[in-house]
Amino acid sequence: MSKIIVNYQDTDPLAHSFRVQLSDWSAASWDFPVFSFQAQQPDVAFDSRQAHPLKRQLRREIKTNQGVLVVISRETWQSEWVNWEINTVVQQDKQLLAAKLDATNITPLALFEADPLWIDPFDPRALAQNCI
Repeated sequence: MSKIIVNYQDTDPLAHSFRVQLSDWSAASWDFPVFSFQAQQPDVAFDSRQAHPLKRQLRREIKTNQGVLVVISRETWQSEWVNWEINTVVQQDKQLLAAKLDATNITPLALFEADPLWIDPFDPRALAQNCI
């Protein structure tokens, strides 16, 4: 089955619950995608020298996986890391999925420009079909 990177706000309780739900769905069904999880705000400043190795690692992970699911939380739109990752996914011609857990969360500008496939995060069948 395909492997998808899930980019989520680890400090958001709703996003954390969604992560747990994705893991449960994946463990319960052999035909559900496999996920790896990535925090939207690493502990490294985006423009710092320490960011370069992390960016190289993220590029490799994006390149070796089918795509990225961006989970939009309250703070997602402010993350330089999220915008960079969205642009990297587009440059590498990988699948870009997006999900809003709360309709009031602001969508990052990079997602508008990238035209992702929007998914219903509460429908496991739709998620599985769009990740194949």
